[in-house]
Formats: sequence, C-alpha cells, structure tokens
Amino acid sequence: MTAARQWLLCLAAILWLLPVIAAAQLPSTKPKEFSPVIPNFDELAADWWTQWPDATQEQREQWLQELEKAWLEWSPSIPEDADLGKRVGEVKLRFSGIRKTWQKRAELKKVGVLPEVKFPSNPNVLQWALSDAAVARGQQRFEGLRLEKSQMDESVAQSLSRMRERVVALRDRNRADPKYLEATVDVFLAQLTHLQTLEEQRLLQEQLTAWQEELTFARAELERMLKELHYSAAASKKLSAARTQEKSSLEDLARERSDSQNLIFESSDAAVTMEQQIRMMNFSVAALENRLQLRKQELLLAMNSVLNETEGEEQKLSLSKDLVANAETVKNNLSRQLNVRQRQIGAWVGEDSRAMTKWWREFEKVASGLGRVGDLIDDVKRYETAQLFVYQRQQGWWKTLGERALHQFQDLRASWRKLANYELFAISGQPIRLKDIAQIILVILGAWACSRLLNWILKRMVRKNRTSEQGAYTLWRILNYCIVLITIIIILTMVGLDTSKLTLIAGALSVGIGFGMQAIFSNFISGIILLFEQPLRVGDLVELESGVFGRIRDINVRSTRITTRDNVDILVPNSEFVTGRVTNHTLDDPVRRIHVMFGVAYGTDPEVVREAAMAAAERVPVTFTNWQRKTEVWLTGFGDSSLDFKLVVWVNSNAVSSLGDLTALYNIELLREFNQRDIEIPFPQRDLHVRSWGPHTPGVTAMPGSGHDTTKSQAPRRGSGGVEDWPDAAGGGDREGGNDDGGEDGNGSASH
Repeated sequence: MTAARQWLLCLAAILWLLPVIAAAQLPSTKPKEFSPVIPNFDELAADWWTQWPDATQEQREQWLQELEKAWLEWSPSIPEDADLGKRVGEVKLRFSGIRKTWQKRAELKKVGVLPEVKFPSNPNVLQWALSDAAVARGQQRFEGLRLEKSQMDESVAQSLSRMRERVVALRDRNRADPKYLEATVDVFLAQLTHLQTLEEQRLLQEQLTAWQEELTFARAELERMLKELHYSAAASKKLSAARTQEKSSLEDLARERSDSQNLIFESSDAAVTMEQQIRMMNFSVAALENRLQLRKQELLLAMNSVLNETEGEEQKLSLSKDLVANAETVKNNLSRQLNVRQRQIGAWVGEDSRAMTKWWREFEKVASGLGRVGDLIDDVKRYETAQLFVYQRQQGWWKTLGERALHQFQDLRASWRKLANYELFAISGQPIRLKDIAQIILVILGAWACSRLLNWILKRMVRKNRTSEQGAYTLWRILNYCIVLITIIIILTMVGLDTSKLTLIAGALSVGIGFGMQAIFSNFISGIILLFEQPLRVGDLVELESGVFGRIRDINVRSTRITTRDNVDILVPNSEFVTGRVTNHTLDDPVRRIHVMFGVAYGTDPEVVREAAMAAAERVPVTFTNWQRKTEVWLTGFGDSSLDFKLVVWVNSNAVSSLGDLTALYNIELLREFNQRDIEIPFPQRDLHVRSWGPHTPGVTAMPGSGHDTTKSQAPRRGSGGVEDWPDAAGGGDREGGNDDGGEDGNGSASH
C-alpha cells in the first residue's frame, strides 16, 4: 500500500469520527424546565427567592405572577388589623413596583447617552469640536449613571441586611405567638423589597453597558473624523473672531477684578467684605474660564492651519506647557477658599435660614464655575492630544516626536497628581493623601541617608586618626538621636499636628513616665550619661556587680550589649552601669596584674621554682613585660604540705577576651614546666604518733585509729631509756633514744 493511500484512509477515518465526537459532546438529557419557587406563607422560608437573579426576564415575569397569585390566595386569612392592613398594602405596592421597574427598562432602552449627535464625513475642525463636546456631555451623563449604580449597590447590601434581621426576628418567635403572623408579613415584605432593589440594580447595569458601548462607538467616530479633517477658511474666520472676543472679555474681567480688590480694603463691614471676596472668587473663576476657552480656540486654529496645504510655510505646534497645571492649581485653591468661606458663613449666620439661602446662592455660582473650569481643563487636554494627532498625520511622526513625548509626560504627571491627591484617611480633620505618605517615606529615607552619611564621615575621620573611635561613636549616637527627633517633628507637622501642642504631649509623657515608664526613662537617661561621661566605651572589658564579664559591643538608648567569652550577647540595662559597681579593665590602661597561686613540695629549691614559673609565664601569649612591669615569683608562705608560691604577671586585657580563663592558661604552662624540671607538686601530709595500749600516762589522750592507736602529746614524753621521744619538723623518724616498747609497736612516729 502506498503512502498516499494510507494518508487518504486516515483522513477518511477522521472525517467519519468527527460527527460521532460532536454527538458525544451534546447533552444527553433535556435541560430542566424552569419551575418557580412559591413559598409557604404559613412557614415562610428565608431562601425561596435565591434563584431570582439567575432567571431570565420571561421566567421572572412568570414567577412574579404565580407569587402574586399565591399571596392573594393566602392574604384573606390575615385577621383585620390596622398595622397588618398597612403592611398588606405595602406588599401590593411592591408587586406593582417590580412591574414598573420592568416598564422603565423598556423605556430607557430607547434613550441614548448621545441624543442627536452627528458624526459627519469629511468634517472641519468646528464640526469635530461640536461632536467632541457632545461626546464629553455624554461622558458626564455616563459618570452620573455610574455614581447612581454605586449607590444602588449599597442599597442592595442594606436591603439584604434588613431582610436578614427580619428573618432572625421571625425565627425567634413561636408560632403560637400573636406577633408571629405580623413577623411573617414583615419578612415577605422585606423579601419583595429586596427583589425590587435587585431589579433596579439590573436596570442600571444594563443601561451602563448600553451607554458604554455607545460611547465607545462615539470615540471611534471622533478618531475617524480626525483622520478626515479638511481645511476650512470659514472656520478659521469664526475662530479668529471668537479668540478676539475672548481676549477683550479677559481684559474687562481683569479691570473689574482690580476695582473689586480696592473695595475690599475700603470697607470695614464684615458682610460687605465677604461679598467682595466672593465676587473676587467669581472673577477668578470667570478669568480662568476665558483663558481655557482662548486656549481651545488657539488649538483649533493651529489644527485648521496645518490642514491648509496651500501655505508653503511649515506650521508649528501651539504649545502651552504650564497652562493646564496652573489652571488645576488655581482651581484647587479656589475650592479650598470656597470651603473656608462656607464655614465662616455657617458660623456667622447660625439659624437664620433666609440669610443662609442668600449666601448659599453665591456659593453655588462659584461652585458651578469651578465645575465648568474642570470640564474646560479636560477639553484642553483632549484638544492637545488631537492637535498632536493631526500634526503627526500632516507632517510626519518624527517632527512631533519631542512634543508627543512631552505630552505623554504631562499626562503621566497629571495622572500621578490625581492619584497622589487621593484621600486615604484623616487625622484630627486633616486629610492624609497618598502624596503625604510618599513625602513621609521620603523624609524617613532622607533621615536614614543623613545618618549613614554621618557614620561614614566619622569612620573616615577615625581611619585618618583625626578623632578617636570612642569619640566618633559618641558623636554619631548623639547626632543620630537628634536626627530621629527632628524627623518625628517633621512627620507630625506633615500629618497636620500642631507642634505648639507638643507641650501638652510632653506633659502627658511625663505623667506616663512617672507611673509606667519610669524604668525605661531611667535607662534612657543612663544611656545619655554613659555617652557623655564615657566611663564605658565600645570595646571595653568590663565586669559587673551581677557577675557579667565581657566586652561592650553597643551602647544603645535603653541597654548596652555585652559579649561574653562564650560569645553570648547579654543586654544589660543602662541604669545598672550608673547605679551599680562596674569594673572596667580597659578604662585608661588595658594592662593589669593577676596573681596565680601554686605550691611545690618541701625540699625543692626556690630558685629552680622561680626559673620554671618565669619560663612558663613567657609562653603565655598575653603576658606583658617591660622595665616597669615585670613578671615576679613570690614565696608567700609555708603550707601544711607545700611551699606556697605566687606568680605575679602583667597581662593585656584587650587580648584576653577570646582566650578563656587566664589562671587556667598559666596553670597549664606551670604544670608542663614542672613536669619537665621534675618539680614535685605535693599531696597533703599529716604527722601521726602511734603507740600500743598500755597503762594510762598522765597528760596523754588516747584516740582510736585504724589498726593503730594515735595519740596527741600534750607534754614532752620520755622513753624507757630516759631519752625524750619527739618527731622532727619534716615528719621524719624519732630522735636518738630508746623505745618504750621496743620495735614498731613502741612509742615511735610514722609519716604517711
């Protein structure tokens, strides 16, 4: 079989299997028919309505019809009562309200967000501007509907919460309770209210979707119009005339504003002054509107000029880098001034409603003007974008590259400014925005950078021997505390806290310190004392009264870190260094003297012992010697079993922290040296006097021993030969003379 025939057979098999696979993927059963849930009003369930949001419009209409029918069949069983009758009437209104919402949906489908907006083909700049203005108004309507939708979302949550409260109240009642029927009607009424709220939410969502699609289409048409723009001499004349009129209006407003400014200082009446100030605000708003309108006309003129292909000169972009930013700044300042004036009038007028109405009309004029200013700022931004698009189409993208980059940067800056002004929360009435948080972070980073820079400078000075290490450390700590304090004050000022009230905070802190923070404050003051007085420095070898022994690693605000010879860090409160006894082995001179005790057997030459001890001390690496401080060996006493010596050596404390116990180091070297020189270290010795039991001798006290009788002489004893028997000083044999008993059992001495 050829390869071509095999491929044909495989293809035929695949084509034969495709219908089988498609049939296998189809559902094997019919979809379930919709069956509305009708509650039992005698035992009203809380969740019978939960499938309502997922049902189609036809299913909800059928469901509502059957639900109303069931209610009409059950409601006659409700006893006649004034309150119950009122609630039954509200239930009927809810049924009617749901149907009215459906009727409203059908009517709103006929209403568009852009009524009678035209997008002509081959337009001029004026036609494009009219269409753009209509789309901008439609966008405002869309934003209003979106706000209404967000409010409706909150209403849905509140309706659900009220319904749950009614259900809980119904469950808490017994069916025999007379109020049970009333609670049932309340729950059903709350459920119907929630269904109506869901329908209104669905209506707004559908309207938002439709308007969004319409606006998307309108923006696409505006972009098409920009691509098809053509030059119009008539439009150029109209725009030039409008620009001249706006300029004269702007000059008139400037003169009127100057005259009104003079009237403010001429009158001493507070009401007249307030009127003039509000008038000044209106002048400022009107002047800002005129400038923005003038900017729009300039942009349209520039767009129309670049479309004129008969002119030989290359048209330049109409650029104004600071107008939009300045306009936004002025608008924000005027908004803040308006809020201040409103609070002033509220304080002055009080309960006088007529005067309040008068002033509020003036405030509404300013607020309306500020709203128009905001719309004009958005218009100018769109016109600038359109100008760049038209210039790029006519002159090429490379000639507008810089301007487009600048425009994108300005858009990014405006977006960041809008995000930065987003209010997160408020502290004492002062709003905290994202830019405030960013500024606080920058202040903290700046303080940290200053601290690191000071530390680097001081370390560099130490390396160049311009200051001591301890002096640099102390100065850095003090400056670091100052930086932290200044940073805290700056941050408190940025969040709106009045720094003049810091005295109150200090008073509160003093009370807290007196009661609950006494120990912490004591440690803080002790740390400051340690840094200024410098009885302790980083690197010192100290021994505390509590037994802690080690080197100082850090002197902090509350505690000091000490590292022991076992490499264990111990945090010691600073107050312990001020109030307790501290031994500083390296305060002025790290060289100190230690005493090592040892003993050798009697009969050893002391000079040999001295030479051996000196040699052992030289092998210990921390031993320090010079012409003033020399190693010495002292014979300090005659012990019971040994000659007692003392090795006196000078050691450098800066080199001993990691070597362990110093006495152990010298003992090891002494033992090694003694072994090499055969110097004996004795065991404890005792002199024993032993005799047999015999007649009691006056003045002798018998003491039983182990195998022998040990006696202690109270007076001289003489043997049978008349010679005194007395042990020698070294614990040796008896003196010359006879034995009382003859042999070892006699009155003799033995050394063990």
